[in-house]
Amino acid sequence: MAHIRTQIRHAVVELIKGSSLAGSRVEPSRARPLRRGEQTSAFVYTPAEQSEDLDTEGTQGRTIRVKIDTVTKGEEDARQDDLDDFAVFIEKAFANDPLLGGLASASQYRSTDFAANTEGEKTFQVMSITYEIAVLTRNSDPETTL
Repeated sequence: MAHIRTQIRHAVVELIKGSSLAGSRVEPSRARPLRRGEQTSAFVYTPAEQSEDLDTEGTQGRTIRVKIDTVTKGEEDARQDDLDDFAVFIEKAFANDPLLGGLASASQYRSTDFAANTEGEKTFQVMSITYEIAVLTRNSDPETTL
């Protein structure tokens, strides 16, 4: 088995595959630039985690931050609409499976941020969506949810 963060990243990747914008180009990764000719892609990573002991038997409540970066190239106004459509797809996917197939005890949307770089031949845009995932584990077993 793998650490619960790894399992959550992979579950989110599968959850958000299939959109008209990113299709199957969704990867569990911290960052990877788009190369020339590459299409819009999404990257799922876990930049932070907090935990607290809930009892003396070793039960831990973990809050794992999941960030989904969607990277695209193209003119800003058309791409903004495409990114907003993908945000709808992601939010509906989480609403339909907030427990990520039983890995989580809850998930909560936190924020969406946008960035753009116009220095290259095409405008490069990133939409970052952040969720917080609540998970219960034992402090002696960070691979298995309770």
